[in-house]
Amino acid sequence: MQPIEAVELNRLVIHGISNLSDEPEIADREEVLSEGLRHFFEEHIRNCANSPGARAGKFKGSDRTVSACAAQITAAPDEFVEQCAVIGRWFAHRMRLSSEVQTYLAVALFTDPTSDERYLALLKLDPVKAYVRRSDAPDFEQVQILPDPSRHLGRFAILQPYDDDARYDLIFRNQPFWKDEDPESARVWLDGFLEAEEVSTPRQMTQLVMRETERWIESHADEIGEESAAQLRNAVRTLAQSDELDIEAIALQAIPDENKREDYIGSLLDRGLTETRFMPDRAWAERASRRTTYLCDDGVRISGPSDAIDDIVQILPKTPDRKTRIVIETRRFVMK
Repeated sequence: MQPIEAVELNRLVIHGISNLSDEPEIADREEVLSEGLRHFFEEHIRNCANSPGARAGKFKGSDRTVSACAAQITAAPDEFVEQCAVIGRWFAHRMRLSSEVQTYLAVALFTDPTSDERYLALLKLDPVKAYVRRSDAPDFEQVQILPDPSRHLGRFAILQPYDDDARYDLIFRNQPFWKDEDPESARVWLDGFLEAEEVSTPRQMTQLVMRETERWIESHADEIGEESAAQLRNAVRTLAQSDELDIEAIALQAIPDENKREDYIGSLLDRGLTETRFMPDRAWAERASRRTTYLCDDGVRISGPSDAIDDIVQILPKTPDRKTRIVIETRRFVMK
């Protein structure tokens, strides 16, 4: 699965799912893509594709429901609505295990025009309360609306059919609906509905190698010497921006002592590296040595390493009055 650079929405179906009704509202037709609706969902998909909270996943097989439907949509686009109905009914069945009351599932087929690759987006849209006052009524009326693209979706998946040779088939997010969500509900999206398991992305592995290499060098600086330390550091940084990162070849070149080589490779494996040779995230590695600064009104400045800024800061579309909206997602937050 390639990184997504741009989004062009082709087709869209929206199902209504409620645990209060006997049957789900399975759509039997596509949505008419007006300019506004197209923009609304393209923004949602773009935000999901660029979400710092996205993870990578691998289908457990080509015969799993969502993967099989995605493959059929790719092979026979005319069956889009029928296959979306299968996905909707499967999602409704899995939702019975959840304690959630009502939600919507949008199934969108889109193309990345930069690569001509086609993807399926599954967006779980939990309705938001809003109040409106109609012209012929004196009081405000409570209604439910779909979440605006400025709100991060807690659960989504952008996928292609199962590919045995691909490292991952989908990117997803599985954020709990509320803080104290029960474990059974939390497992519904990835394990129950998508029938996939989380895997490491090229970015995660590249980050792990660069981070843990620096830590290993710091803890073994006196033993390996400055020359070997510099050679190892430079080799990792250089090859992280190439087509292949081969840890064993780097260690053989930069660390003369065999025991130290084995210790270095072992430390990476202990920290979670699953392969010693892989295709790195070149774009991330190239940004890792740079720094990004955003200058805002009244002298406010947001600055940090480019890789960190890109992971926690998201630039949203401009508002009608041309203001730029910025979302920062961080676990650690300290006011000084």
